[in-house]
Amino acid sequence: MEANPAKSMSARLKLNRVSLVFRFTLVLFVMCCTAQVVGTFAGVFSYRDDKGALHFTDDISKIPKQYRQSEKGVRQHREARGAHRSTPAPTTVPSLELPGSFAQNQEIQVPLIPVSGGNFLVDTVLNGRVKARLMLDTGASLITLTEEMGRKLGVSQYGDSAELPFNTAGGEEWMPLVALDTVTIGKAQTRLVEASINSHIKDIDGLLGMSFLGDFRFEIDRTNKRLTLKPSRVAGEQAWDGKSGNWWLARFEHYDSIIKGYTSRASFLKRRGHEKAPNLQKTVDFYQGLRKKLQNRASIFGLPERFRSSL
Repeated sequence: MEANPAKSMSARLKLNRVSLVFRFTLVLFVMCCTAQVVGTFAGVFSYRDDKGALHFTDDISKIPKQYRQSEKGVRQHREARGAHRSTPAPTTVPSLELPGSFAQNQEIQVPLIPVSGGNFLVDTVLNGRVKARLMLDTGASLITLTEEMGRKLGVSQYGDSAELPFNTAGGEEWMPLVALDTVTIGKAQTRLVEASINSHIKDIDGLLGMSFLGDFRFEIDRTNKRLTLKPSRVAGEQAWDGKSGNWWLARFEHYDSIIKGYTSRASFLKRRGHEKAPNLQKTVDFYQGLRKKLQNRASIFGLPERFRSSL
């Protein structure tokens, strides 16, 4: 799909209206579930150079010394970096090679496609076979796909699927959840990534959210139109399948927290005779399935029990 600036602007306006109520409702919903999402918070910094160019990075050492010392133009952002994402070592997709190259220290650099409104699109491969051009959105907690992308992935029936409620311009809407086997950008790949299906997204294939980005330390270079992805594990740190013990523990705790909260909410809706109670129970089953797969993966790689703690 070729980038169309006019259509992309239209898409972004539509997304902004849906996205605001989308995220607000999700916060309220999780609070009702009494589920405390376990994750880590990472600092994301931005600064404007002498030429007026705006730069983003999650590594403050990347900011030139003169800006750090004076704090001129430097702004710190707090973004939820999901500790519940899974990724193996960077790899390639044999059948669908994407732009992207290895830099030093296992950094992966991916070209960004600029569109109007200061936004960027990223070429992505889903499940190793479906190409998608997603809009980079660090404010989105999940990858979000259009219904058309869902059909290409072979997911066409949503009536009895796992769903979560969100408020939209047209009222409350329950949006389906899917688990992507793999998400590949350049030579970076993650496994078992949560995504939602949004019928309101038009003209683009969806949003690239933190369910992928949160598995990396990343830097967005707007001037050079480049996304740099770096491994989240510290060099020399003991790892199992490329992930530290703290990563594994945080992901297990995240799943346990979500399962506990949604189980409580599903029971509440069932007592009230809500028609979507079965769908929310499916969401509980969805996350239980993800946790089981994580447990199997941990066993294969010999993860110690202390990093599999349950809440």
